[in-house]
Amino acid sequence: MRICMLTTTHRPNDGRIFEKEAKSLAKEHMVSIIAPSDAGGAGEVEGVRFVTVSKPSSTLLHPVTIWRAFRACWGEECDVIHCHEPDALLVALLLKVLKGRKVIYDIHEHWPSEIPFDLGLPNAAILSGILESLISPVELLLARFADARIAVSESVAERFRGNGAKPVIISNYSVADPVLPAPQVKDGCNVVYMAGNMQMFHGIRECIQALSRVRVRFPGASLTLVGNVRADIGAIAAGMNPRPEITLTGYLPYQEMYETLRAGNIGLFAFQPDYYNAYIGLPNKLFDYMLCGLPIVASDFPEIRRVVGDAECGLLVDPTSPDAIAEAIIHLMEHPEEAQSMGANGRRAVLEKYNWGEMEGRLLAVYREIEEQGGKEQIRDFAG
Repeated sequence: MRICMLTTTHRPNDGRIFEKEAKSLAKEHMVSIIAPSDAGGAGEVEGVRFVTVSKPSSTLLHPVTIWRAFRACWGEECDVIHCHEPDALLVALLLKVLKGRKVIYDIHEHWPSEIPFDLGLPNAAILSGILESLISPVELLLARFADARIAVSESVAERFRGNGAKPVIISNYSVADPVLPAPQVKDGCNVVYMAGNMQMFHGIRECIQALSRVRVRFPGASLTLVGNVRADIGAIAAGMNPRPEITLTGYLPYQEMYETLRAGNIGLFAFQPDYYNAYIGLPNKLFDYMLCGLPIVASDFPEIRRVVGDAECGLLVDPTSPDAIAEAIIHLMEHPEEAQSMGANGRRAVLEKYNWGEMEGRLLAVYREIEEQGGKEQIRDFAG
């Protein structure tokens, strides 16, 4: 089949869309990705064709991106449109009506809470609540017309279960093939924190405050932030005493990202409970830390608690408390054998259970079912 992955908000080389789903699907199908970028263009990487549409700098002009994505998708010869946001789902369903495309809806987020946050409304409770109440029923209605639905976690899928649209769970587990070399025992205290676009809700302020407290006990402690940081780190760190040592890497390619994580001692994950989507999230960063053999200090949220508790790979904390974060980091530094055991547990859990291999099988099975449905429809049309 010819598959078009359509996204209006994610970057073309997104970890889930390209590194996992598109590469897996390309083993059996022809795959293209339509995604926004700073400049339009087309190309091919590892058997996946890219078509990028330029996006305006302001989020208020997002409808322009949607229109450009619609035009690009209209001109793309494909059998299935695999869409990644509610607005991309709307575009795909229009093309289903106009061109007979099959549609798969890939639910990454709890969009009713994510969209108000992206629009800058997290503190405007009433307005945010009104917008959530409008988005949710529309998304649920549109999802009913998709030919298949997949979701990143049980929590994200929950809203759709009573809607006649039960999603298949395809989680953001790490790609463990080829397997990274086993981590070596390292000296020092380099805490690593990774996020694609690091913002305040990632707990940047709390992490910097925590590291300042850690440096009282371990003066050599440092913090490495992996990803594009959308916060004034200098201003946050300026008032700390002792002032933390912070390294900013910017966005890194996949392999370089893993090498940077493997140089760390502890993986930190401190999402704040600022909005519901952050609270129920199960980010792929968690599994990347585990694959790299890092003991984890993470927010005590439901999906994260389930994985960390099952694997016994880290400590869960109140992410709003810099003291709690610091105490967990200090505990791991003062008990290196326990920390090493947690890192080994996490790595083992990814290699044996939380790896993309099983998810790839589920994804390909969804497409085989879609293909079989298409074959049956052709037989009916021929018979008619």
